[in-house]
Amino acid sequence: MKGWFIKAVLAAASLGLSYIVPAGSGSAEDSSAANPPYMPDLRLADGSGLPFNLSRYKGAVIVLEFWSTSCGPCFRDLEALNHLQGDFPGRPLMVLAVNEDPGSIQQVKAAMARQKLTYLKPFADPDGAAAQFLNLRGLPTSFVVDRLGRMVLQVEGPQPWNGEAMEKRVNFLLSQSPQ
Repeated sequence: MKGWFIKAVLAAASLGLSYIVPAGSGSAEDSSAANPPYMPDLRLADGSGLPFNLSRYKGAVIVLEFWSTSCGPCFRDLEALNHLQGDFPGRPLMVLAVNEDPGSIQQVKAAMARQKLTYLKPFADPDGAAAQFLNLRGLPTSFVVDRLGRMVLQVEGPQPWNGEAMEKRVNFLLSQSPQ
């Protein structure tokens, strides 16, 4: 088993995809302190491949999930995030599933459709600049951004996004004013 993992890491590294190896499950950095840092205004691409800045969703609670179609734990995480997005209809919650694959956005759409991720829309980091800027160490990696644009949580690895604790946290963040 250990040999298989090393071979997978070496294969990914040879493709220039060193950050797709899943990070340790459950590792998280909670920035709910008095002065959490602001999320930079990242440049991403929407489902049609058009670029946009993250500030498009200013005033909303954002869950930014970086993932890859070659990452099994990523799909389990996306399934939970799909439910989370579906649990807050009409509320200012945006779950952005940002794919890190070098392929086309059409391949990402097809992968998401096969998984029946009906509440999530595909997004991409076409040149990997956002992942590099944020120093991602593995996938899935997620960031929760409050309505003021502050990073209140950074999570590496799959998480129970649709559990009661996360629902309470999201409700609390949604109740804050986006001054």
